Amino acid sequence: MEDPAEELIRRALARRPPPSLGPTFADDVLRTVAVAERALQRGGSRARRRLAAAIWLLAAAASVAVLANLPWSGTSRALAWLFGLVLVPVAYSATLWPRRFLGVLALCGGSVLRERGTAR
Repeated sequence: MEDPAEELIRRALARRPPPSLGPTFADDVLRTVAVAERALQRGGSRARRRLAAAIWLLAAAASVAVLANLPWSGTSRALAWLFGLVLVPVAYSATLWPRRFLGVLALCGGSVLRERGTAR
């Protein structure tokens, strides 16, 4: 029995010419990805951000609904709420501003990495 997804994949791959494996193959792939990323950033970034915000707000609402209906002890419920209240804004900001988030992560995690490097 043949998988129906396999036929779909074969048709999609048949539309594109096979790649030429040369000495600049990796550079060509990275260049193609960079061009596609620039095109995505230029057009529709506002709509993409609004969609990301809506998805995160729906995920936050679903998380609140689940946490509100679970029978947990007082301490575990407080820790879950704290974790949720910290994680949702961090994940949202990482989605909207990935470079700035990585900068903040490097700034905050730099001392941890330096301590780990000297502990050897």
